[in-house]
Amino acid sequence: MKIFPAVDLYEGKVVRLTQGDYSRRRVYELSPLDAAKSFRDAGCPRIHVVDLEGARTGEPKHLKELSAIASLGLFVQYGGGLRSAEAVARAVSAGAGRVMAGSLIFKDLGRASELSARFGDKIMAAVDIKNGKVVHSGWLAATEFSAAEAVDKLFAMGFSSFLVTQTERDGMMSGTDASVYGSLAARGRFIAAAGGVTDLHDIRALAAAGVDAAVVGKSLYEGGITLAEALDACSE
Repeated sequence: MKIFPAVDLYEGKVVRLTQGDYSRRRVYELSPLDAAKSFRDAGCPRIHVVDLEGARTGEPKHLKELSAIASLGLFVQYGGGLRSAEAVARAVSAGAGRVMAGSLIFKDLGRASELSARFGDKIMAAVDIKNGKVVHSGWLAATEFSAAEAVDKLFAMGFSSFLVTQTERDGMMSGTDASVYGSLAARGRFIAAAGGVTDLHDIRALAAAGVDAAVVGKSLYEGGITLAEALDACSE
């Protein structure tokens, strides 16, 4: 299982939200580039970057920071504000190894296959779960799909990788529920888990469930786990 340390950006600063609530935003005293360098120097060749300001405004706001982080030689998984195919293309051109799209896909599901055909493995479907259903548009708009239904439907439309987030656990440092991912991983899809990944128990449980990648955010900044510990647990 691969670890993706997370850097969430707002107005050029590294921040973390609690359950996606912008009013519960905490700013950290390090630059996006310094955060990325610290992860690289700890031995992790990849990073998960979320443009929270872009997600709020509907247009990417941190492509300059994306380019700088990619210039470090890191594989960058980038999302936030990618509400059009053109925005996705700009993020890829700026250095994203893979982009995450949720609202763009679920607001016009009938055209999702066009996105997968155009971007291939450069695009990852963001499957955000709230109350058992997939949500989008800042987690405010609900769909009729469960995570499994959404993953199966999008896989049939050409998507090969999925970021599955338990929104109620995001930023809470309360642990993740690995059982949510087991059936998804068993389908043979590339599944990345996010939301509440806090400690070594979570890392080991996700690995045992067959998850391909785990996104670790707030816990890295607030002492729940170190990146070295997370990486070591994945190699056990």
